[in-house]
Amino acid sequence: MLVFLLWASLFLSSLQEQNGVLLSGPQNVSVNYDLKDQRISVTWEDDPSSSRVPDKLIYDVEVLLTVNMTEVHSEAVDVRQALASRKYHWSWTSALPLECTSHSVRLRSRYQNYTSQWSPLLTITGRASSHPQVFPKSSVVQVDSNFTFCCILGPGQRLEYMKYNNILMNTTHIIDQSYAMVVHMQSPSPPSCINVYCNSPLYGTCVYVGCKPPGDRNLVCETRDLESVECHWDTGRATNLTKQRMTRYDLNGRYSTITKRKIRVDQGERNWTLTARNPLGTLELRDTADLKKRAPMEVVASGVNASVQWQWERPQYHILLMVCQVQLNHSGNFSGIGLRSVVLHGLAPAQTYTVHVCCGLKQHFWKWGDWSEGSTFKTEEDSEYPIHMFQKAPSDATSQALWKGCQKKPLTVNQSHGQIKDYEVTWGRQETILHPPQNDFLISDRSTDEGHRVTVTAKNSAGSSLPSIIIIPRLPIRSKSSMKIVGSDGGFNLSWSASPNSSCGYVVDWCPTHKKCRVEWVKVPAGITRARIQSGKIFEEGVRYTLSIFACTPGAPELWERREGYVKECRKYPLF
Repeated sequence: MLVFLLWASLFLSSLQEQNGVLLSGPQNVSVNYDLKDQRISVTWEDDPSSSRVPDKLIYDVEVLLTVNMTEVHSEAVDVRQALASRKYHWSWTSALPLECTSHSVRLRSRYQNYTSQWSPLLTITGRASSHPQVFPKSSVVQVDSNFTFCCILGPGQRLEYMKYNNILMNTTHIIDQSYAMVVHMQSPSPPSCINVYCNSPLYGTCVYVGCKPPGDRNLVCETRDLESVECHWDTGRATNLTKQRMTRYDLNGRYSTITKRKIRVDQGERNWTLTARNPLGTLELRDTADLKKRAPMEVVASGVNASVQWQWERPQYHILLMVCQVQLNHSGNFSGIGLRSVVLHGLAPAQTYTVHVCCGLKQHFWKWGDWSEGSTFKTEEDSEYPIHMFQKAPSDATSQALWKGCQKKPLTVNQSHGQIKDYEVTWGRQETILHPPQNDFLISDRSTDEGHRVTVTAKNSAGSSLPSIIIIPRLPIRSKSSMKIVGSDGGFNLSWSASPNSSCGYVVDWCPTHKKCRVEWVKVPAGITRARIQSGKIFEEGVRYTLSIFACTPGAPELWERREGYVKECRKYPLF
């Protein structure tokens, strides 16, 4: 029998040589393992005789359970003869923890129908224990995956149970004193991990269940000063991994614990790589930032009247084509090379403004830079606009001239063109100077046959407004019968028929019917015969108000229609 085997071996060797192939098998085989990742790594070299193989060579790798030589994994590794190095590497991750039982590895080479002898077995020895132990230790596992744990018992001990998160699990006998269970990791673990044990909570391990770094994190790198780049990114969904297992960020190889980082660099285009890694995976994101194509910032604003200027801190900004926007009560965009000032139009006289400026590069606009610090300035005073006037007849013997600004209220500093110093009132041959806040004048002599022409001029440091004129009739204003009106939402919706005598609109005034008051009034433009009346003071419920509509004519105002009513009429209760 021995002679036959020797002859068969010599025959096969002779046949391989006749076909120009001689397979002596892998050389210098070594096996290493990593219990943290449950990975087996194998390295080997070609035998020099395999160089006669004309194209590719295949190596068969087998992993066996040592005790019963059961195959748990096999793989064909295709190597290219064109490689300069004749040294090869292969690795495999075991679902069954390597501590649970011994594993053996062997290799052979294969070319077409020819194979070499198997290499000698190389064994990774499993653990032995005098008391129950669960493996692997302190693992980090992906959510929604299956994971295998094993329990190794001491000599003569028997398995009573295996539990995951205090839940009794099904087990499988592997060999001798080793048992395994497979768990589906359905949900993340708490920060304190999940306990896994067999026979007793004293004998177990802890597992962390989470997620690898999520997908797109919107890495954006930008410059605001042409000298440094700031990169920021989103963290994405939570991985549920904490402390030393939490996601670590590296930006171009520099460690960062926050979601943004500022790095000083030379000018020009640069590539930026963000690496996010935790025990379950690694994610790389890339962006390109060109320091010549970003919006600068750090401006200082100053201004007088309607002109705003600012200074750039870096001289290289002066040659860049900028686009800037100014934030005021209104905003506008301005552009120019080295833009450092703008002129703002349409500002109110004697008004205080706070202005902010932000800029960007016009040619390669990315986004606006930061707003500058606010700068406050005040515009110069200007002569006043003509004021609005109206007349009221408190009695047959007196009339009252009233005036106010275009904002339908007594003139204020902001609504006027400056600080009003006084009002000049002219009536016939009389002239009177009144000082704010007074904005009315009582005329007690109405005995003349003609109406009175009253002129009011507002004055400030910049000059006088154009005179405003009103005619006060010599006769008492003829009374009109009142129509009922019902208020709503704290005011009155008023409408009236058009007056044929109206040439400049209408004036509506109102006051409580049975009380003396300071009359309120509003001008209505020509062609409009309706108005919403909201009192500067709140209309009182249960108080009747009289609303009078006057037609504005070239002469004195004419009473046209009158209304009386309540914004809300209170219910009257009988007296007992």
